[in-house]
Amino acid sequence: MRLMINRQRIPTSHFYWPTAIAGLMLMAGLLALSTLPHDTAPLPHSAYLWQRNWSGSLREAVQRNQPFIAEWAALAAEVEFQPDAPPRLAKVALDHASLRTSGRPVSLVIRIAPWAGAFDRSQPQTQFLIHLAQSLLNDARRQGLEPAHLQLDFDAATRQLDDYRHWLDAMREAIAPTPLTITTLPTWLNSPAFPRLIQSVDSYILQVHSWEAPRRPDQPFTLCDPDQAKRAIQQAAQLGRPFQVALPTYGYRAWFDSQHRLLGLSAEGPALNASPDAQVREVRADPVAMAQLVRWLHIHRPENLHGIIWYRLPLPEDRLSWNERTWRTVMQGQTPAPRTAWVLKKSADGLIEVAFDATGEADSLLTTPLTLHWRQAQLIAADGLAGFTVQRLAPDALRLQPPRRELLRLAPGQQQLIGWLRFSQPPEISVHVDTPLPR
Repeated sequence: MRLMINRQRIPTSHFYWPTAIAGLMLMAGLLALSTLPHDTAPLPHSAYLWQRNWSGSLREAVQRNQPFIAEWAALAAEVEFQPDAPPRLAKVALDHASLRTSGRPVSLVIRIAPWAGAFDRSQPQTQFLIHLAQSLLNDARRQGLEPAHLQLDFDAATRQLDDYRHWLDAMREAIAPTPLTITTLPTWLNSPAFPRLIQSVDSYILQVHSWEAPRRPDQPFTLCDPDQAKRAIQQAAQLGRPFQVALPTYGYRAWFDSQHRLLGLSAEGPALNASPDAQVREVRADPVAMAQLVRWLHIHRPENLHGIIWYRLPLPEDRLSWNERTWRTVMQGQTPAPRTAWVLKKSADGLIEVAFDATGEADSLLTTPLTLHWRQAQLIAADGLAGFTVQRLAPDALRLQPPRRELLRLAPGQQQLIGWLRFSQPPEISVHVDTPLPR
């Protein structure tokens, strides 16, 4: 997981029936996966808690998703080392009580920005990391939480892997008996230093998704290529060390100037401050491709693959991450499908509001025009909302046309008003769903 986006530094005591029912549904799906031709139990699913502010929404999401998760990996601190200057440290104020009452093991994660200096045990950077790790572990223990692992998230250059081992050997010794794990990149797998690197940790996480941005707005790009991911997983499996696979739930926007040069990236944080003529490319994790990859992993699971970890736990307010319903469907290895239904909201004074409900498991794009016919009333006024426009077809009919450029996206469970009609009195009205507009 990258520290830099926008090219700027970014410094159960109650029983809930809806959660219980959802948990039973997910367990049923996982049991169905366990009947596939494989002799192991379903893969455990873990999730990153990468939010830097523990909002009420995050606390509720942890509670809702506790039945589906084997372990949480919570971002605890971010570090950036600078030559001839004190390290920059941003600690996250973890809600230890929420983590403790979730009833799930918790790993603490330290994110380290790229570093080109020395890694020797005697270096101040090494000692800083050790003291930070010990402090985070002790803070958690004082709050009644025994961390399951300490995780280092450091995207070293491949040439640095042997040097990186100095950090890992010193850290593993200093935090024992707490297990040490690290994130790793597929590009490291071909290095002769990689087998030595993973001997210095108790386990590792193979991150098969990427923060690399497209270089041009028209360049094909995917956050996680399933075929490349499979090859990396098979290659990692041959090394015989325990590992997890990190898969994405997130998305981001890439911003380009009029010359198609990349300006920066923005994710769930503040949007990039760009000129009005900037082009925006949106890249999202593909839930259909990820569901296929989950099914493949259940069938072809290597013996030393200990689970899937998702980056990151989706929140209802996220703009680019999956909806929870999508995520839970994908965890079952099932393909989420978009579905929409139109809704008429009628008032006694002759007002009709027209809306779309997203009823599926995946995001729905609103590309479908609606034609409305009425009788026994006179239309006084009408207008479209959220980019929809009104096209009058006849004295007793009109069409609500969806926007052609900025497509409206509805997450599962969301509703969007697309227009209204005012009549002289409550009418008899019918709705016809037209063919979606070509794109």
